[in-house]
Amino acid sequence: MKPESVFRVSVITPVYNAEAFITRSVESALRQPETGEVLLVEDHSPDNSLAICLDLAEKYKRVKVLRHPDEGNHGAAASRNLGMKNASFDYIGFVDADNFFLEHRFSMTREVFLSYSDCEGVYEAIGIHVENEAALERWLNSNRKPPDQLITVDKIIEPEYLGTDLIRGTYGSLTLDGFVLRKDALEKVGYMAEHLWLHQDTEWIIRCAIAARLYPGSLDKAVAMEGVHEHNRFSASRSQAREYRNRMLFFLSLYHWTKDNATRKIQKEVHQKIIRYTTAHKYFRKFPRRFFPIRLIQLTRLFRLVRYPEIILDSLRK
Repeated sequence: MKPESVFRVSVITPVYNAEAFITRSVESALRQPETGEVLLVEDHSPDNSLAICLDLAEKYKRVKVLRHPDEGNHGAAASRNLGMKNASFDYIGFVDADNFFLEHRFSMTREVFLSYSDCEGVYEAIGIHVENEAALERWLNSNRKPPDQLITVDKIIEPEYLGTDLIRGTYGSLTLDGFVLRKDALEKVGYMAEHLWLHQDTEWIIRCAIAARLYPGSLDKAVAMEGVHEHNRFSASRSQAREYRNRMLFFLSLYHWTKDNATRKIQKEVHQKIIRYTTAHKYFRKFPRRFFPIRLIQLTRLFRLVRYPEIILDSLRK
């Protein structure tokens, strides 16, 4: 049997308020010969997304539309989980409804899987596609990477160290649109944390890096593009306090998972990351730090952990 006949990817796309972009996303996935199916998980959009999804499924045999049993809105994590549970093929990939794949998206992915018999996942770089000037301004105001930079890790990391490096953020980060997981690895990794409405993809990818053997594909050339527009949820303006709470929910979810599924060393890494993040995160974006000793500022920031007694108690135990 030829290798290309066994490498087929179930591409999962959560859909919410994406009527302007969903066709581009789906057709970019269908152009890849390795795409076995595109699973559109429509998450009760208030716009015309459902009708467009149904039209795409009628037009293309490889496109299927899924909805939650109650046809309600459950968020991106629950939608991706529904897609993963219904995937027909042995490999699972992702493309958000406002993002799109580039030509030969899975070419390097396939080669990496064929090269390493223990490979359970492949991660690659993605680029940034800015839809218009308003989107660019919002993106830059969100303190994210300049749009001409790749989103990836900037060095090759051995699989056994990838989880630790992603927790620390030492060499960059990974994204779902540049990631493919072997379906049977879900038994070790589990599904996405549905209580997280932000950062659930990052939390899950780190879990994948801890529990599974992940290898790099293309790190110096994008395989997909992240669409930046005025309605991106991740680039929305948030207060420092809300930003801190969202990040803490992400860290705590990961921390709880490591207690049951990872070594004490990994647990300690996440715990230390929580402490470092808390001491480094400002109360306000503009704060006259020159009037206060840095050590004093860091100590006062730690008082925020009173809301998370588990972290304080675990610090005392260590």
